[in-house]
Amino acid sequence: LNVLLDTSGSMTAELSRALGAIADFCEAAGVNQVRIVQGDTAVTGDELLDPESLARFEVTGFGGSDMSAAMLELSRDPEVAAAIVITDGYIDYPQPAMPYAVLWAVTEAIEFAPPYGQVLQLPPASATS
Repeated sequence: LNVLLDTSGSMTAELSRALGAIADFCEAAGVNQVRIVQGDTAVTGDELLDPESLARFEVTGFGGSDMSAAMLELSRDPEVAAAIVITDGYIDYPQPAMPYAVLWAVTEAIEFAPPYGQVLQLPPASATS
């Protein structure tokens, strides 16, 4: 499972919920490894780990809101066929489509319509508690 995690400052309140959702998905789907590429305006982390490690995962970044570097980093790996981008939607991203399928998991109820990939609006935090 390839996950691009928006670690811009606006995502601070959402990150623990996002990591919990990744761990829950991995458990339900039988995923035993997850690659998390963290990004704000640069790649702030790129790790392959088991889902149980997500509870102790250290998030880095908290800068600007441009996922381009992280998305392009993942595009350099020929093994990547698909990735989930977890974001609040207040981001910049590469304009040409990535060479992998993209699922945009958006934590905020905003109009977010990138020119490629599919958008999944995540339920509000109160609906998942």
